[in-house]
Amino acid sequence: MVTSSHIPEYSYHRAASVIGVATLCLFLFFRPITVSFHHVGSVSLLDIFGVASSYLLMLALLINLRNIRLPLISYVILLYIFYCLLSYLWGSEYRDIVRAVIPFLPFFLVFAAVREPSQVRLLIGALVLGYLLPIIGSALLILIGRSDVMVTGSMLERQAGLSSGVHTTGHLMLFFSFLFGLYQIVVKDKKRLHQILLVVLLLGSLFCMYKTYTRTTMLGGLLFWSSYIWFIRRRWFVPFVALLLVVGLLKSADVQSMVMQKGYHSKQVDINSASSGREWLWKHNLKLFSELPFESQLLGVGLGREAKPYPGRMNVMWAGSHNDYLSLLVTVGVIGLALYLLMYGVLLLDLMLTSWNRDLRYFMLSVIGPVLVMNLVSNSYIVRTQMAQLFWFLIGLLYVCRELDKRSVTTAAVTRVSS
Repeated sequence: MVTSSHIPEYSYHRAASVIGVATLCLFLFFRPITVSFHHVGSVSLLDIFGVASSYLLMLALLINLRNIRLPLISYVILLYIFYCLLSYLWGSEYRDIVRAVIPFLPFFLVFAAVREPSQVRLLIGALVLGYLLPIIGSALLILIGRSDVMVTGSMLERQAGLSSGVHTTGHLMLFFSFLFGLYQIVVKDKKRLHQILLVVLLLGSLFCMYKTYTRTTMLGGLLFWSSYIWFIRRRWFVPFVALLLVVGLLKSADVQSMVMQKGYHSKQVDINSASSGREWLWKHNLKLFSELPFESQLLGVGLGREAKPYPGRMNVMWAGSHNDYLSLLVTVGVIGLALYLLMYGVLLLDLMLTSWNRDLRYFMLSVIGPVLVMNLVSNSYIVRTQMAQLFWFLIGLLYVCRELDKRSVTTAAVTRVSS
């Protein structure tokens, strides 16, 4: 019961929560749209939105600072953030430090602001609405042949939809699969019209993702849906496998070209060409890293220094790693990489050792597993700031859902006892 002496404090917390949730709704609605529309003329919407949303998220977080509750994972994140800020002293660039830190703002704001199941549904709804234009617009552009087209080693016509890049579109469309799965678990009173809309958007997102022929997101999508259906919707697993086999047979030529990167005029395929040069990139950067002084191996050469001249050797360049963990190793060193991996370790330990709703636990595992793999084989949820923001928002929301679920169980138990 709220007494008159507690009303001012209660009112402040309530107002702060409303401001935080409203800020998150704006961020979630515009994030998919600004990822799709990088530029309007010479104006970079991505940069403008990145700066504006970061300030708004920080302001909302400051307003909600008295409300925040921090689980163990938060302290590891804060330690990693502090290390990234500290890396300015040994060469990290300001812009890249910011890009490494801002993905965690939605995570902390969700913890501070979200208090009720209705707020969780509101946030999911805002993100779904934000996806309407990117999915429908991209699908239509691809269908009418007006999408930007990119042809690479596979010799397949890769469609970017509304976005300026196939990889950006692929990752954005894959994340809608995560969102769809979350909705099915979290929202209890599903409306039929909403379900139909979500299924249509899911099919559109899968179509757009397929037409990008981005192997990283194809692999991530396959891992996510396989684990999600196996753990949470097992009765659909056999039909799911049968569907994969049918699609694989019907599109076997495309799949072979995409996986092996074997152009129609190519006569020989090796590991390096099949991996789009990753074998050479990884060996090159690991060799250069092994030649660094010991302290540079520990601390890294600095955020923003990858794909730039090697320290002290202007005629030698780092290569873009196409591997988020290798990028971290080069830029923030063994310590920075260890701190980042520790975050995932704490997440997994928390899932295994503490109390979670079964579906929430397996859903988080179904998301974390593919993300770990995608980070290994390409630039995914670390280097791609916009996707990292959505990922850490999702992780924060799952923790909040766990707390709300515990609260509802406790309330139900107290009600039964009192009755």
